Amino acid sequence: MLPGLMRTAPHLLRRSRKTAMSPLPFLNWLQQSAWATDLKQSALVFPLVEGSHILSLSLSVGTIMVVDFRLLRLSFRNQPISLIYQQTMPWFTAGFCIAFFTGALLFATEPLRAYGNGFFRVKMLLLAMAGINALYYRIRYYPNMAEWDLTATPIGVRAIAALSLIFWIGVITCGRTMAYEL
Repeated sequence: MLPGLMRTAPHLLRRSRKTAMSPLPFLNWLQQSAWATDLKQSALVFPLVEGSHILSLSLSVGTIMVVDFRLLRLSFRNQPISLIYQQTMPWFTAGFCIAFFTGALLFATEPLRAYGNGFFRVKMLLLAMAGINALYYRIRYYPNMAEWDLTATPIGVRAIAALSLIFWIGVITCGRTMAYEL
């Protein structure tokens, strides 16, 4: 029985390679959709979406930077991190949601060019890494924040804050660079 399986395995592998799904047909459909074309050609709506994306990104990343600087003990040293976190997270959440929505709209106007752009891919990778970094903080350190709220910030938290700054600066840099190449 095993030799028979070994003979059919290459055939199955070839078939799976042939039927691998490419995102290109979907991206082409998205780019050719009426609403994406209308958005791209709009002299009023497209600049509003683009401007909203930049402003909301500034809001979300700016509030994250405030938290990261506090975690690194570079600013607001006399303020409890729990208070700063509580005050900034609604602003971050609103800014991130708007940036995500407007970013998706901007992507829809030129998905084929964005997909083929190296800066876009690096931006998406850095965005994913920033999310994983924040999730790790939320699971590992956030529940015990009261223990170190006003004392020395644990080294792991400082490393997460430093990585967060690197990731978000990279996201912004790639996003701005990508905009000049599209």
